[in-house]
Amino acid sequence: MSKVALRCCASGIALSLAWTMPATAQTAPAATEAPATDTDAAPQAAAEQSDDIVVTATSGERSRFRSSISVSQVSQDAIRNFTPRSEAEVLRNIPGLQPSDTAGPGGNANIGVRGIPVSTGGSEYVALQEDGLPVTLFGDINFGNNDYWIRFDQNVERVEAVRGGSSSTFASQAPGAVINYLSKTGDRAGGSAAFSKGLDFRENRVDFDYGAPISDSLRFHVGGYARNGGGLTNEDFNILRGYQIKANVTKDLPDNRGYVRLLFKRLDEQAPTSSATPAVARVQGNKITDFTALPGLDPRDGSTYSIYNRAFQFRDYDGQLRSAEVEGIHPRVTSIGGQLHYEFDNGVTVDDTIRYQDMSGNFTTQFANALSTSSLLGSTVNGQTVGAIRYAAGPNAGQLFTGQFVNNNPNINTLMKDMGNFANNLTVSGKYDVLGGSLRATAGWFHMSQTIRQDWHVNRQYSELVGDNAAPLDLFSTTGARLTAAGQAGFNDNWGTCCARRVDLTYTNDAPFVSLSYENGGLDLDGSVRFDTVKGEGTAQGGVQGPVTVVNGAAIPSLVLNPTVERIDYRDSYVSWSFGALYALNTHTSLFARVSRGGRFNADRRVLSNNFNADGSLNTQGRNTSVNFLNQQEIGWKQRGEVMSGSYSVEVTGFRSTLTENNYDFTRLTNPAPNNNPNISNSYRSMGIEFTGRFNLGNFRLAADATYIESKITDSATAELRGNRPGGQPKFIYLISPSYDAGFFAGGVSVSGQTSVPLDDFNTLTVKGSTFLNGYLKLRPTDRIEVGLNANNLLNTLGFRGGGTVVPLAPASATSTLFQATAVYGRTVTASIRYNF
Repeated sequence: MSKVALRCCASGIALSLAWTMPATAQTAPAATEAPATDTDAAPQAAAEQSDDIVVTATSGERSRFRSSISVSQVSQDAIRNFTPRSEAEVLRNIPGLQPSDTAGPGGNANIGVRGIPVSTGGSEYVALQEDGLPVTLFGDINFGNNDYWIRFDQNVERVEAVRGGSSSTFASQAPGAVINYLSKTGDRAGGSAAFSKGLDFRENRVDFDYGAPISDSLRFHVGGYARNGGGLTNEDFNILRGYQIKANVTKDLPDNRGYVRLLFKRLDEQAPTSSATPAVARVQGNKITDFTALPGLDPRDGSTYSIYNRAFQFRDYDGQLRSAEVEGIHPRVTSIGGQLHYEFDNGVTVDDTIRYQDMSGNFTTQFANALSTSSLLGSTVNGQTVGAIRYAAGPNAGQLFTGQFVNNNPNINTLMKDMGNFANNLTVSGKYDVLGGSLRATAGWFHMSQTIRQDWHVNRQYSELVGDNAAPLDLFSTTGARLTAAGQAGFNDNWGTCCARRVDLTYTNDAPFVSLSYENGGLDLDGSVRFDTVKGEGTAQGGVQGPVTVVNGAAIPSLVLNPTVERIDYRDSYVSWSFGALYALNTHTSLFARVSRGGRFNADRRVLSNNFNADGSLNTQGRNTSVNFLNQQEIGWKQRGEVMSGSYSVEVTGFRSTLTENNYDFTRLTNPAPNNNPNISNSYRSMGIEFTGRFNLGNFRLAADATYIESKITDSATAELRGNRPGGQPKFIYLISPSYDAGFFAGGVSVSGQTSVPLDDFNTLTVKGSTFLNGYLKLRPTDRIEVGLNANNLLNTLGFRGGGTVVPLAPASATSTLFQATAVYGRTVTASIRYNF
């Protein structure tokens, strides 16, 4: 039997034996659990919150105040008050993170941290976890980012985030940050049921959760949600529909020894994802500013989802034409897991967390790009000159199209056939009296296997560029020949041979790790080392020119799978480490410092990009670029106390990060020169300050988070980039949230924004920063009923979080251009009623 199988069996047997042991006493929550929940409890004072135990990317023993790391803990209520419209918007509450929270509820967001850019998409250096295990092994899997597979709902007790520091050694593939969704576990009886409805968009949602002790030694929690509607862009059909159910049951072990817990999750939801949409912008010197909507297309609520494009044809790799329903991102997850915490008499503690996830789905959507109609007419498509453009559907079907712009971006159907994974994290720790202080030694083993089995179908397509039910457009040659069918000009060929793709890959990550921490009075010292070994195996196929398929009289070219298969069969190992020190001057003030290095393995984004020998081993280029290392240094100050009869806490962290990144971004192939090189080889340096402040005075609460970053490309294979600021990276990000809760009435606002950002790595243009306002009101006519009104982007600001691309207007303008990026959604107002029990 293999070592992996032995570890899996041992973990399962341990959980089973622990579950069947009799219990004789109620057990207090162990240090590795989230705090108990109580819907009737008063809010903690700001200073008291810093005593909450940190359980993410640590040994699970120290409070925020006594942890030599930058950590945030955001409660369920704090997040729910501002109605996050995506997982990325949840992360807006955490300083240091740079979530591009514009992709929508389906996911596909870019999540950066501390000025380290997201060069290829996803969250390359940031892990999303559920109850201590990563959702996916890699956060930036092509068409499989980690935010596809997780949803915030009432089951979450709090979201905990560790930036830098120990994330390098207590987690794999996440040297930048670890964000952990911690579940409620039924410590106290209670729950709620809620119904919410969009007032200016079509969405209905039902939420439910309930947890309670069953006996002195057994407790449970269960909950979930279901929703449907037209999404935030108010489509005329249910592009948003689905549900999530989560449950756990916990058995406390005799004599306060610990607990064993079983967990279950089912997610099945299709949800829209947004791509870049154009807006008219003014060019003033090197600044892009004064955004306005195009006629018929407002980036705040415009969409490529259309009743005239509910489904489209694609040529499957068995040669058959099939139809794909447009569903946005549709993840299907069934997850079963368990947790064991056991404390022996000799001070030794064993923790094991295990989980299996069956994951699959599809990514089926329409991207957007502005192309002037005048440049399309007279161009060559499928070997012939375009002479006319006609509507292919809708009320104008068959009529000539005379609009100024067309959309020539693809419709995409990626079949995520198997994205499942298995993970287990086992730790053993002991606590000993040494030299008048306390020494904790921890050793552990992390194992995770991640499957990536996908078929990509990226079809060339033309449609009108409007934000409401765009119709596909058919092209005709100057001789009258039909060049497209229902707007489609080619099957599997929009981004070239790279992206007619089939991958069948498995990555296995094994990582033993050790940690020592010492506490004596106000002094805390800790060090940890992690040894990661990742094995990649499987196959990948790109595309070659295939047969022409005649559809509705149009000869549509296609790419088919290349019979030459790229084999992947290799492993790589690397070491990550982190060392920190904290000194508590008194019960109100602590100072800390930390240095760390964390590795990040380049996985599926390296296939089909000349990194492998014929036998699947890494070639010279592959060996030099298989792992990226993020080095970080941090110093911090934590302060808490009372002022003006109120309670406050402040945390300030200064950081410096360096990274040498090698990656491959196939989407750059279609960019205009010089930004069309898919090979990325850059070194980065970022320095900055994170600030977190909380203040409570009676019924008033104030939360303030801000990050200032100086980021630079210090070296690059592209000489023109050296010394530039990475594209899309703001210098200053902030979120300020005052609120007031008088019991029968509560309300608050949040103001978030950022300064201007470079358009791209070449720094020829900068994009104006934007500020957004959210707000909420609550009325509680009785103790158990709450009526709420939440508004996002209250002022309906047209703005953007990151960089983008520019397209010249036709006819040309000296002062205006088309700016293409994904805008922050416009104003959405939600009403809700909640019953607490």
